[in-house]
Amino acid sequence: MQNSKLRNVAFIAQVGAGKTRLLDSLLLETHAVKPHPRERSVVRTEPEEVAHGIAVTSHLGHFVWKDVDVTFVDAPGGLSFLEANRGVLPGVDGVVFLVSALEPLKAEAARLWQLLADEGIPTLTFLNKLDEPEADYLNSIKLLQEQLKGRFLPINVPSLKSGKLAEIVSLLDQSWTQAPEALQGDLAILRGNLLEAIVEGDDTLLEEYLEGREPSPEALVQALKTAVIGRSLFPVLCGSADAGLGQEALLDAILQLLPSPQERLQSRMPRAVRPEGEVVEPNLAPEDGLLAQVLKTTVDRFSGKLSVIRLHQGSLRHNQYLLNSSQGVKQRAGHVFRLQGRELEQVDQLLAGQIGAVAKLEETHTGETLCAETETCIFASVHYAEPVVAYAVEAVDAKQQDKLVAGLQRLVEEDPTLHIHRDEQTHEVILSGMGQTHLDIALERLTRKYGSQARLRQPAIPYRETIAGKARCQGRIKKQTGGHGQFANCWLEIEPLARGAGFEFLDEIVGGVIPRQYIPSVRKGVQEAMLKGCLKGYPVTDVRVRLVDGSFHDVDSSDYAFQAAGAQAFRDALKQADPVLLEPIMHMDVEIPESLTGEILKDLNTRRARILQLHSREGAQVIECEVPMAEVLEYGNVLTAQSSGQGTYHMHVAYYKEAAATAAHA
Repeated sequence: MQNSKLRNVAFIAQVGAGKTRLLDSLLLETHAVKPHPRERSVVRTEPEEVAHGIAVTSHLGHFVWKDVDVTFVDAPGGLSFLEANRGVLPGVDGVVFLVSALEPLKAEAARLWQLLADEGIPTLTFLNKLDEPEADYLNSIKLLQEQLKGRFLPINVPSLKSGKLAEIVSLLDQSWTQAPEALQGDLAILRGNLLEAIVEGDDTLLEEYLEGREPSPEALVQALKTAVIGRSLFPVLCGSADAGLGQEALLDAILQLLPSPQERLQSRMPRAVRPEGEVVEPNLAPEDGLLAQVLKTTVDRFSGKLSVIRLHQGSLRHNQYLLNSSQGVKQRAGHVFRLQGRELEQVDQLLAGQIGAVAKLEETHTGETLCAETETCIFASVHYAEPVVAYAVEAVDAKQQDKLVAGLQRLVEEDPTLHIHRDEQTHEVILSGMGQTHLDIALERLTRKYGSQARLRQPAIPYRETIAGKARCQGRIKKQTGGHGQFANCWLEIEPLARGAGFEFLDEIVGGVIPRQYIPSVRKGVQEAMLKGCLKGYPVTDVRVRLVDGSFHDVDSSDYAFQAAGAQAFRDALKQADPVLLEPIMHMDVEIPESLTGEILKDLNTRRARILQLHSREGAQVIECEVPMAEVLEYGNVLTAQSSGQGTYHMHVAYYKEAAATAAHA
């Protein structure tokens, strides 16, 4: 199939804009699927999506319109799930950004728009739900311009009859002159504004226009397409998915104004790099060696693993050998598919420019590069935002904990914004993600797919203990059992180290009062005792231990005895050296709209935060601060609520300091 006959398009919207209904309507309009009950969506396939009424992962489908094969990605728009779109957006060449004419733009709309800007993807906007009496088309466009800072221009307008949406009138050709006479004046102004915006980006058309000659509809469409690809103009279409109006105009615009794979390649070349640094430029030639990027991974306990890929070059067939160049692993492809929602349509091959799926690439993950066996280049990795909430997760049935961890690891394969790790100090399994809803739905999916029930709770804070003073104590072990006994005697002196210094052990034995072979045993005993402090049982740190004296028995001394003596001496000394509790202090960057700075600062001050500095970043305010971990365990949820989803933050453990009285008595 020629690349000019392909389109790869993502549909993306804030929750409630009607995206699912529009996609189902387009599939019916193009006869890609058979009519089905409205309550059963082709693209909303996960039971959790049906239950919660939101998309939680991206889905694929395809249809043919006027001999052009269109593959679409249904991208989630909820705050907790939109970050995962960074993985699939590099696979599309254009976007339809869906907006409801009935609802204000939410925080997720601005985040989605910024995501599209980051990826530089040509975008059309479809204003939905214009069949409702309270819908205001022109005011909705004005709000888009004000809030998203783009040059949004209507290319068609709604025509009402008896107060109801009757048809869609195009401004790109002369069909606007057939609209009701009452609309002619307004349409003439809108069309004039549209023409001026289009021709100003094309010197030839601008000259014609200034001479009083109107460019042909074909020339206007081509010039507008150039502006769309360059993201200088954002055409707005309108209609109603529920009423079945505007779909044909939208389908035509996808073909006419969004780029084919070849056109997209010319404007924004995907970069793959060989180990020696040479940049590889994909050429979309099906006869050349395979070069593909993994956009998404799905795992099913019955049908196995499925890798959704975008082919940038070459072709892919069943049983074909290929190289995962990200890992240096050769693999053999299973069956090759195109996706239609939940349905897998097996095909003979995928060609350059297409998006499809391949089975049985067990060692391949989202974001990795697939090549011909003789190639070694790698596409740039996708960088996702850090998780904003984290909880300890445990199986409802403690015997099922290993099963729970295995199931979560499979979910993480599917969702790169979901993280799991085991805390080295608390030994808890920590599940982190992009929001409370994200984690709750992850546990629902865990139960459905892998039969493991789990619950979330606040993670334990990894406090530590140290000392503020000095002490000297003896550890003495003497046991007589009839045969060989156990004897060891050692004296330890302990003192504090600088914060963050860890542990230091000094051997100051002279005269052989403790043989050299037992010195490591004393050290080992001390280190074992440090795992559990005397205040609340937290690990001990920032302590210097001196082994200064002792004695031994020729027969009864042993490694075990000196380990026990070392541990005993340390525990006794710890109690006498003014033990203190340390709490972890987080370094945190909070990015928010400038208008919220005062409110967020006020809240941070109540959390014992120390503000380091404030600075601006691309129109937002960044608050850099240090704050005790105990105060920000659920800060992701708090910030989302305070900022209506517009705030983000990143944090990491900066250092430990003596805990406040509230923490010490927790």
